[in-house]
Amino acid sequence: MSDIHGCIEELRMKMEQVDLDGENYIVFLGDYIDYGDSSYQVLQYIWDLQKKYGDKKVIVLKGNHEQMFLEWIDDYRNSYSDGTEDLPVFNDWLRTDFEHGANTIRTFISSQQLDFLNQISRTCSLETISIEAVRMIFSGHEDLIRWLRKLPSYYETKNQIFVHAGVDEEAGEYWMWGTSDDILLGKFPATKGKFYKTIIAGHVGTGSGDLAGDSKYHDVYYDGESHYYIDGSVYKGGKLLLLAYNEGEDKYYQIEEGKKKPVKKFIKYV
Repeated sequence: MSDIHGCIEELRMKMEQVDLDGENYIVFLGDYIDYGDSSYQVLQYIWDLQKKYGDKKVIVLKGNHEQMFLEWIDDYRNSYSDGTEDLPVFNDWLRTDFEHGANTIRTFISSQQLDFLNQISRTCSLETISIEAVRMIFSGHEDLIRWLRKLPSYYETKNQIFVHAGVDEEAGEYWMWGTSDDILLGKFPATKGKFYKTIIAGHVGTGSGDLAGDSKYHDVYYDGESHYYIDGSVYKGGKLLLLAYNEGEDKYYQIEEGKKKPVKKFIKYV
């Protein structure tokens, strides 16, 4: 599952279709926050799930949106803690969040704290607002931020690589050493074609021009060779996709309303 983007109800409904009995496990591919109305609630839900089942059955990877959020926190928390007047180069994450109605920040703080931020926004710079917002978020959710910071960027099995965006495929079997965090979390455009392992990724909407090329397409995208993309653009009215793998059959299925639909190579009909 990938790119939940603050859509908690869709996550809860989709998790009703997940079976974690026996040797089953689930991998979350990142981008739990931003855009939707429940970023904090999504993080807390997934963290609670991992605490309940353990990190072998609930594997949680980091996405580029979590990385940007953490960089914003680090930049301005350091400035606040040091008491320095030398503010960091402005981190654009806050501006983007404010353009979306502070959809992410508001989920981490109380209504009174949000009112205070709105009040000082009339006279203070975004840098000053950042310092105050970070102080509020970190003081209330330090343990969650610490957990978020430790999330890995990929998960590898014998035949698969789970990652938010992708790997440097030109490095071949040495991808682990040849792939930067920027590629793991933000690779663009999406890669298609043959690789020595199957790559399961999100980050790029399956209906985007790099993949299906159809804004109404929100199902799993399989290139017929080595790549499965599972960002169904749920926050834009698409789907929260659940891709299941049957190891015995070596087959992939898209789970919809509890039913398994075999994933086949995407073919665009003109």
